[in-house]
Amino acid sequence: MNKQNRDAIFAVESLRAGIPTRLSTRLLPDIRQSVSMRIQEDLAHFDASHLPSGRMLWGQYGQGKTHALTTLEHQALDQNFAVSRVSLSREVSCHNLLQFYSHVAPRIRTPNSTLEGIQKYLNHLQPGEICQSILYSEDRYANALPVHVLDDYFYAEGEDKEKLYGDLTGVRLPVGEPGRIHRLVKGSALPKLQFKATEHASAYFGFMADLIQLCGFEGWVILIDEVELVGRLGKLSRYKAYQNLDWLMNWQGTMKYPIYTVTAAATRLQDDLWYGKDNDDRSVMPELAQARFGEQDAIRMMKFFTKAIDADALKILPAQETDLIALLDKVADLHGQAYQWQPELTSINLIHHLGAQPVRTYIRAALEFLDLAYLYGQTKIPETAQLRETELTEDADIGTESASHADEQQSD
Repeated sequence: MNKQNRDAIFAVESLRAGIPTRLSTRLLPDIRQSVSMRIQEDLAHFDASHLPSGRMLWGQYGQGKTHALTTLEHQALDQNFAVSRVSLSREVSCHNLLQFYSHVAPRIRTPNSTLEGIQKYLNHLQPGEICQSILYSEDRYANALPVHVLDDYFYAEGEDKEKLYGDLTGVRLPVGEPGRIHRLVKGSALPKLQFKATEHASAYFGFMADLIQLCGFEGWVILIDEVELVGRLGKLSRYKAYQNLDWLMNWQGTMKYPIYTVTAAATRLQDDLWYGKDNDDRSVMPELAQARFGEQDAIRMMKFFTKAIDADALKILPAQETDLIALLDKVADLHGQAYQWQPELTSINLIHHLGAQPVRTYIRAALEFLDLAYLYGQTKIPETAQLRETELTEDADIGTESASHADEQQSD
């Protein structure tokens, strides 16, 4: 089996599973160039003096948001960025910024490496080199704890060293452990930093982004999928989630760290929560901010919703027929390479037979047609009903007001 044959098999199987991979996005044509080109322009102008605002990507289910994020991941890695990509879920929410950090920091991918994380790059740095860097700039971070953790990392050994790296990537050390390790390696007490998770989580994001640059990369790209699941949170938790997304995407222009964030959400978030109701979030969230936090927070929240739906918001629209034909023709070509046969798929006939459908439905139909033709010689185009997927829904909120209150009380 040669590399071309093996790559084709991997690409076809990823499409069959509905999980786009970096390889499949390399091999398939980009039918969302209007989206990917905007992101490329942002990354091309990314530097310390110009940190572009992040983007919010909207689209209906099945139109290719996840595939678009995979393409963006591929592009960012090719441009020497470190990339973290997560999907929101019951376990992964963004209303608690430090908990969210614990999901994105361990998933950092770097160019030309299959290992997640930056530890191997970190181990090539010298403590003296670190001390002269921006990481030690006074007042750059909301709290200096990660600075001390990294400093101790270079002098610790064995399990203590690994524990400190874990802390830098969001696996928080138990109370007292940072002080014990600091005393062991430095012979003195750790300064009293009064780190509070709800107030100082941004310190870890900023410190990691700066550290990524120090390791030789352009910056940190964070890709967040399934943002519509924010709608399953309680009211106060939704407010915090919007606030955190606003900060990560630098929509207020206050981000001073080399972070670029792209979020993807199904349009049902707007339909269910943002429009057409007396108590939609566009009204409720600024009112909540005004009542609990003051006028400036209310203004920022109004700006968040305006920015989310303005002309700069990226939209995944139904694909053009010519683009779909090119995509399905390539799927057939890969199927032929994978299984060493000569497929005959008339893409335009399949598209017209199925009518208006999400992109992934066309891909599933093409694969089913090709599988049956390859295995049994059948050439019947599958019916749409055969291609429907069970919709995954949540049966309960993924966050509650009591959980939010507990988050507010948390401190270390």
